[in-house]
This record gives sequence, C-alpha cells and structure tokens, in this order.
Amino acid sequence: MNDINQIMKTLSHPEKIAFTTLIKNYSKDVENLIIFIVPSADLVGGGILSIYSLYEESRKLTHIHGSKVLMCTLPKDAILLKNTRFENDVPIYPFDLIPKYFSKLRKCIFHIPEIFVGIFKFFMADYYSYLSALPDLQINILNQNIELMPDVHVINELKKFTVNITCTTAHERYTTRELREAIGIPLHKFSTFISPEQYKSLDYIHKENLMVVSPDDHPLKSNIIDLIKRNFPAINIVIIQDLTYEDYKELISRAKWALTFGEGLDGYFIETVFSGGISFSAYNDKFFTSEFKNLKTVYLNYDQLVNEICNDLKNLDNEHNFKQYQKEQLFIIKKYYDYKEYVKNVERFYKKKYTFR
Repeated sequence: MNDINQIMKTLSHPEKIAFTTLIKNYSKDVENLIIFIVPSADLVGGGILSIYSLYEESRKLTHIHGSKVLMCTLPKDAILLKNTRFENDVPIYPFDLIPKYFSKLRKCIFHIPEIFVGIFKFFMADYYSYLSALPDLQINILNQNIELMPDVHVINELKKFTVNITCTTAHERYTTRELREAIGIPLHKFSTFISPEQYKSLDYIHKENLMVVSPDDHPLKSNIIDLIKRNFPAINIVIIQDLTYEDYKELISRAKWALTFGEGLDGYFIETVFSGGISFSAYNDKFFTSEFKNLKTVYLNYDQLVNEICNDLKNLDNEHNFKQYQKEQLFIIKKYYDYKEYVKNVERFYKKKYTFR
C-alpha cells in the first residue's frame, strides 16, 4: 500500500476528512469487510433508514461473520460524510478510499440497494481487478421495493465480478419461491427494523384531528385531499416533507389518520398504526399480503378509496369505533413486523441460511 501521507496529498479536502476518519476507525490490515452502499445525497426515508438499521445489526454480529462493517457511496459520486436528517453516528466514506487503504482485503460483502444495481458495474469498472482478485466476494441486492428490482439480465451482469450474488427482501409478499426462480439467485427475507416498541402510541382521546399524507405523487392525490378537506374542514392535513425522522415520528404520534399514496404497505402506513393511528391506502398486491384486503381502510383500488374514504372517516371518528378498528390494523401488521424476528433474519443471512437457496 502507498504511504498514507502520499495518499493524503492526492485527496480533496472532504476526502481527507473521510480518510482521516477511516484511519481512526479501521486498521489498514483488515481482511474482511461488509460494505453498505448508500446514496450520496443527504436523505431520509424508509429505504435509507432500513440500510442504517441493517448496518447497526451487522455490526453486532461480528462473532458470526468476522468482518468490519462500513458505509460507502459509489466511486466518483458526490462526497457525503454523514447523513444529518436523522440521529446517527455513522461515517460515510467515498468508495475510492477503500482500495487505497485496505490492501490486505480478502473477503467482502457488498449490500447494494436495488436501484443501484444497474449502475454498479459502471461505477466499479475501475476497480474490477481489485474486486475480482478477492478470494471471497459476495454482492447482495437489497430489494426494498419490488417495483424497483432490476431485470434478470442486469443482475447477471454483476457476475463479471462474482458468481456469489444474493438478494434480500423487505416485504413478506415478494419473498417467494417464484421470485427466487425468476431471478436465479438465493433469496432471503430481512423484513425491516420497524416494530411497535419504537413508537409513542397515543389513544384516540389524546390524538389531534390530524391526517398525515405521504409525499408520493399520484394523479388522484390532489382530488382526494380536496375531497377530504371539503367534507372535513376541521381535519388538519399535513403532507410529509422536509422533516427529520425524529420530528416525523413525533408528528405521527399525534395524528389520528394517515393516507399513503406510495407502496401501500409502507412506513407511513405501518408507523402510523404503531403510533396508535389509523391508516388508509389502496391495495397493492406487490406489497400487501391478501389478508390486508379484510381491512376496511385498505381499498381495492383508488376508485373505491374515493367513494368510501369520507364515509369511513366519519364512522371511525369516535372513541369506540376508532379503538376497535385500530386494534384490527395493529393485529395484522404486528404479524409481519417484529424486531426480534428481524434480527434473527439478519443472523440467518450471515450464516448463509437463506429463505430460498
């Protein structure tokens, strides 16, 4: 490896900051690494929070995988030293520093969000010889949204680096034998870090007449919000934007209602229920399991949502009906989001005990 002082001379100021932190936190003689790839933008959202949680859980499992864990942006991407949109103490390193510093690396696991799979090979082209020379290289695709999953031919292009490619999922609905066969690589369910004990749950009498709305775009979004405003002018409707995660959690703890225009079974839906509220969504069979069809505020489509949401809001806005239905939503969601099971799933991954090999 080149002398550290020589490397420093070639780096920009932010790269020097990152490199100094890297030297402080890791020995240059590290042989085993687990690398989580994250966007270079300072963002907060379910996908980002999920990666940070997986990072933290992976750090706790050194006794299983025997590796150091770190977080990187892609090569030649903008430099982000830390995410400031939620509380964390995780430094982020430009990937370009990794080959310069870790000259004795032998084993590496990359965790890559599904949206980066298509560009990974281009960003990593300059490091092909470095990566392909590793005796043990694994690339794991973090499938957090099945609608963003790349085509099989794109996945197969990763095999220029290694044949050891896996995929992990965030939802029960698409953790299936059918998907495993379709993508041709081992498939394993992680689920997510979301679980009831992480949220402040308030009863109906302590809730505000507040509806939080996901920031997702939808052609009917404006019409639906206007419909609710006309029929329930006293409801304070807040579209989630420009909040830290801590402020977001405080907001949903006060909200009676949540309306999501995203995946359906997303953080806005789940976290509001864990916070004691009631969530509304159109059914999306790519994310919801079939039993969610039994919930009155999970509508078969947006036409039904438009026709029925105002009547359902009226009927649910009393302590008895609210409490009874909120428990119904909570019961189903708790079956799929359990922190202890999530941790076990992460352990199983590093033990290579995949859901579908």
